[in-house]
Amino acid sequence: MTSGKTIKLPAKNVEKIINDLSLLIVSMDQIGSTYYDDPKQQALEMDKYFSQVNAFKKLAQARGILTKAYNSQSTKADVLRSETRRGELAVLETK
Repeated sequence: MTSGKTIKLPAKNVEKIINDLSLLIVSMDQIGSTYYDDPKQQALEMDKYFSQVNAFKKLAQARGILTKAYNSQSTKADVLRSETRRGELAVLETK
């Protein structure tokens, strides 16, 4: 991934990702706070919550939106580099 690269996404896609991530993060924080002294129950509640809201599906959809946008707006060399180097984020720009 090229540092500082700008990837354009429709605002509705960015809003969906932000809303899904916000929902998941806030809920996970609340579950973690509620069951902080009972790790076993905390894990059970997290598992139950993730199942109820299809968290893995939401995360996979967000990744798909970002990956599709990145791949369609990048060179083959950029895409190959992104597959081998993880942890660097592209700058996102709404249109």
